[in-house]
Amino acid sequence: MDSTLRIYSTARTGARTVGVYGVCADKAEPMEVEMAARTILNSTDTWMEALEVSRDRVLAAARSGLHGAAVLAHAAAGRIVAAWTADPAPIDPVAHVEQTHAKGRRHLRRLLEQRSDAEIRSPMTGQLFTRLTQPADAPKRRSIDYTSVTSYTYTPRKPLRRVLDHALDHLNQIDQWQLWHRQGVVPTPTDGWAPSTLTLPEDRLPLTATDLDAWLWRIDQAMRLLVQRAAALGGDDLDWQPPDAGWPLRRVLHHVARSEVLYAASFDEALPEEPAARYAEASGRTVDPVRLRFYDVLAIVKMMAIMLTGIRAYRDGRTGD
Repeated sequence: MDSTLRIYSTARTGARTVGVYGVCADKAEPMEVEMAARTILNSTDTWMEALEVSRDRVLAAARSGLHGAAVLAHAAAGRIVAAWTADPAPIDPVAHVEQTHAKGRRHLRRLLEQRSDAEIRSPMTGQLFTRLTQPADAPKRRSIDYTSVTSYTYTPRKPLRRVLDHALDHLNQIDQWQLWHRQGVVPTPTDGWAPSTLTLPEDRLPLTATDLDAWLWRIDQAMRLLVQRAAALGGDDLDWQPPDAGWPLRRVLHHVARSEVLYAASFDEALPEEPAARYAEASGRTVDPVRLRFYDVLAIVKMMAIMLTGIRAYRDGRTGD
């Protein structure tokens, strides 16, 4: 089966068969299985209708509210993040990194087509960026003012810097996480890079073909090293939960993959500037019917796995239900 569809798997735990989605098929009552099947088999049309209703409600609230522009900006950012998240991807994080780098590289190559003084606004807002990067420890989180909008931009050179810095940062994280896991050495935060919210003077320099080739060579080497290091990790390394409730390396690698597209496609997938048009465009990307059809297929695969596992358990005498 294609790695993109190999989402559902089971693991033996004593006398139970547990699905990765938390369904214990051996213990499931027939009515529970039937209800689960009904729940997960919602049609694509149903989901699209619900998303369209949500879009219309947000547009209405923006027209009548005091902070309409802010509402639309944050809602557009949320829709774009949802679209990136809903994009089908390999379950194997290493394959995911390799796949998105091949895709991202095509976007990066096209940066040479942009004017040297081009500058576009990121679909993300500073507020959503802060929310997504808040510490796991609740007392350390900052309050966020959603009545205002903090924006940041990309120039043709900036995506190249962000892709490279991001790969190097998380390559270093793999080494530090392994020492933390095996020897208890608490990581030292790396802070030699500049975040997306900051535009450096060098980001506004012209991008030449020679510059682009040099950037792509460095990025390719960093991604190659990241893939090699990640491929050598076992399941215990990938799924180890840090004591500070931070991300396991499996989630980190999927984050690296999705973020490369965020940076690399910043110009190819730029949104309109006008707030309502910006939100409408972001909403349209989220309700891509092909993308939602994948989840219809996934729902059917999940239902079949649940049913077949339950039937097997009954046949083997592990349940009388």
